[in-house]
Amino acid sequence: MSGLPDKLRKRVSDVIRIVSEIFKARGSEYIELELRELENIFALIVMGSFIGLPSPPTTVSLRLLPHMGRELLIMSSVSRRLDDMLGEMAGMFDIT
Repeated sequence: MSGLPDKLRKRVSDVIRIVSEIFKARGSEYIELELRELENIFALIVMGSFIGLPSPPTTVSLRLLPHMGRELLIMSSVSRRLDDMLGEMAGMFDIT
């Protein structure tokens, strides 16, 4: 890039910076989505006995229960919008 005029060099560096920021933002969104899903799976494993799934011993579940307030709120909000899980995933990945 040393042979490029200063104005063009600045525009190229601006484009590279913008593309880099877009990739960072999208990567963070995917990590946040994965974290949400892992929290849902954790809550389902611990509280799975309520729906008939094999779960850890009751004593372990009871010890973890005070720390699962946020996960229980997440589970209840997810259960309200479970009618279109495919639509939610398509919206995350910009599939139209």
